[in-house]
Amino acid sequence: MFNKILFSFCLSIFSFSAIAQDNSPHHIGASAGVTTGFGLSYRYWPTKLGIQVTALPTFIKDEGSMTSFGASVLYTLNDGNKIDLYSYLGNSIIFIKDNSYSELTYNAGVGFGLKFDIFDELNVNVQFGYGGINITNDYTMFSMVGEAGFYYHF
Repeated sequence: MFNKILFSFCLSIFSFSAIAQDNSPHHIGASAGVTTGFGLSYRYWPTKLGIQVTALPTFIKDEGSMTSFGASVLYTLNDGNKIDLYSYLGNSIIFIKDNSYSELTYNAGVGFGLKFDIFDELNVNVQFGYGGINITNDYTMFSMVGEAGFYYHF
């Protein structure tokens, strides 16, 4: 099932290549981060201010499920020719459930990111910041966090 979803996702990305634009505000890809969520990701970044939504539901037969959802705000600090510097405020929720256990975790963080334009339509993002992990539960940790993403814009 996951392979079919991944194949459909990749096919849809490459099918947009005919209509891709250099300064398009729409970005679709994959992202992984403690405070921004992990999974398939969509960014809408029309001006200096943008948003990112990331989600991935995972189901294991007869075992349970894990769902990640993230919502982030992005702000461009320096719009370079091939490298952009931006700040971000990330929020994510991770829900884990199996036959005898369930947990909801909320994470949040702030930091800076670099967007590297690989080709006209592809970019790689790395983000570093400081975040709170497991904020709503008894065990809360504040630490350095890292995030990464790979995007196609159309």
